[in-house]
This record gives sequence, C-alpha cells and structure tokens, in this order.
Amino acid sequence: MTDDNVGSDRVRSQAQPIFILGILPRCGTNFLSELLCLHPDCAPSAPVPEDFLVAHTDLLDRYIDKVHKRWNPSWDTEGTVRGLLAASLGSGLTSFLADQAEAKRVVAKTPRVENLGRFFRFFPDARLLILVRDGRAVLESGIKSFGWHRDSALHRLAGAARTIHEFDVAGRDSPWRDRYRIVRYEDLWTNLQDEMREILKFLELDSDRYDFSAAKNLPIRGSSTVRQDGSGDMHWKPVKKTAEFDPMSRFHHWRRAQHARFNWVAGKHLEPFGYEMAHRNSSKLFWILWNVLLDLKWQIVRTLGSIYLKLKGERR
Repeated sequence: MTDDNVGSDRVRSQAQPIFILGILPRCGTNFLSELLCLHPDCAPSAPVPEDFLVAHTDLLDRYIDKVHKRWNPSWDTEGTVRGLLAASLGSGLTSFLADQAEAKRVVAKTPRVENLGRFFRFFPDARLLILVRDGRAVLESGIKSFGWHRDSALHRLAGAARTIHEFDVAGRDSPWRDRYRIVRYEDLWTNLQDEMREILKFLELDSDRYDFSAAKNLPIRGSSTVRQDGSGDMHWKPVKKTAEFDPMSRFHHWRRAQHARFNWVAGKHLEPFGYEMAHRNSSKLFWILWNVLLDLKWQIVRTLGSIYLKLKGERR
C-alpha cells in the first residue's frame, strides 16, 4: 500500500467532509454550496467561506518531506506512517473548517483547483465535487465582475481545465474513483432536481430530507449582471430570481474573433467536459497568425509583469 492510500480508516475526527473545488472564480461554487447546505445534514464551513486549503498542500508535502528525512528508514519502510501523517494533517485542516458545523457534514469550497492531484492524499475520507462551467461564461463574468485581463484569464482557464482532466483520467483507475464527481454548472441550472438527486446520492445524503422547493427558489448572490442595490456594483446580498435572469447567455454577444481566441487557448481543454466550440473552422492561416501574435504579446506582458513584481518585492 502506498502512502497516498493510507490513513482513511484511522483519521476520522469529524463527519465525512464535502469539498467543492471550482475550475475558476465565477463558475458557481457559491451556488452549489448553498444548494448543498439546504440539506439538514450539511453546514457551511466556518470561519472562512472560501478556504484555499487544497491550493497550498504542496507546502504540506514539503513539510512531510523534511520530517520524513529525519526519521530512521526502518521506522517507515512502506510509507504507511508518512501517509498517515498526511491524512492527519488533512484531518486537522478539516476540523478547523468544521468547528462550527455542530456535527453536521461541513461543506468547504474554493474556486480554484491548484494541487488537485494531492487532494486524496490529505483528505482520504472526504467527498469531492469538482465544478466546471462553460469557459466563455466564466471569462465574461470574471471580466465584468473583477476586471480580469482577458488573455491572462484565458490561460488560467486552460490550465485549470487541463488539471481537472488529468485528475479525472488518473482517477478512473484509482482507489478514490468513487469519491469524486465532476459537476457541470449548466446541468445544475437546467436540470436542478435530477442533478441534485444524483449529487445527494453520491454524497450519501438522504434526498427525501432535501428541500427541493427552496433549491428551485434559491436567491441570486454575487451575479455579474444583477445590480439591484442602487450602487451599480457587484454585491453578495440575496436577490430574488426572476424569469429574465439567464446565466447561460453571458457570451452570446461575442464576435467571431473572440470565439477564435477562446478556441485557440482554452476551447480544446474544455471539450472533455462536453463544451462545444463555436466557429471551429477558425483555423485558416489568418486566424493562426493572429493567435500566434496574440500569444507573443501575452508572453511579453506576462514576462514584464513578473519582472515588475520581482523588483517591487526587492525594494521592500
């Protein structure tokens, strides 16, 4: 047995936690978390609403490496103690989130997937929901809500999609293949009841105790298009959902050039999740040269940005 699979039966200090990791901010992690917390056996994590614990587990691996090097090799010849240490650290992190959950299953969320491959090493008892969304909607919402730089966000999106796909491919033949589920935002939005029943079944939660009526009428929070507080700014106050609210149409105004750029950078990486590219025939010489030039521009901007941040850090 490898150290990645050790600790599941020995580290159980709280009810089985539920983690939601999203492909990027604006993919709907808040929506999915609120839906889950309508179940009486679930509670949101406290004291932080977005924990980013998984995103920095590489630092815990470095810690474990340093500790393990100080051990006599005869103490841990099979890596079992090392694996138990990782699971124990993860259990402590989960306890931090679950302190206010009152014995319910804590629902933790982070809208990023960095270090996704380390997840079950540190959280072997957890159930994991990976939320994806049409990258065009994510991109448009991020630009409108947070002023994202379009090309930088496109490359982050492509990298996150690759991370999820690689995790899924590796997971299909792994001991934890039944402990994670990829959820599409669009399936939640268009087929809420059936999708939630499948998710509740996966999480081993009783769907007969779930309030599907409340789920259907869940208010909108943090939308990039709903502005009803008078300020015109994005806010997280609950807003009643109306028939006009349509999160599926964020990018319907895109021109061919925007689709061509999206397809070039990120489109192919989202296809494994069922997202089809528009204007797939944008592979003519003009569009290829156009994208290559934009790639060069992005690399220059990224390099200059890195130099600026380094110089800024040295001056402090």
